[in-house]
Amino acid sequence: LLPALTQDGIIFSNIKPGAYDGPLFIAFLEGLLEHMSAYPALRSVLILGNSAIHH
Repeated sequence: LLPALTQDGIIFSNIKPGAYDGPLFIAFLEGLLEHMSAYPALRSVLILGNSAIHH
């Protein structure tokens, strides 16, 4: 499960078995960008969390 979250909940997600590689992650980001806005509107800033606890 790879979700994109806002204060209000999930705005985009992708579920697949196994790990994500570079091309799959890029495809996820391209899908997510369709649900985002240009800065400074709401949903215009993307923060990527890569905490070791998630590995």
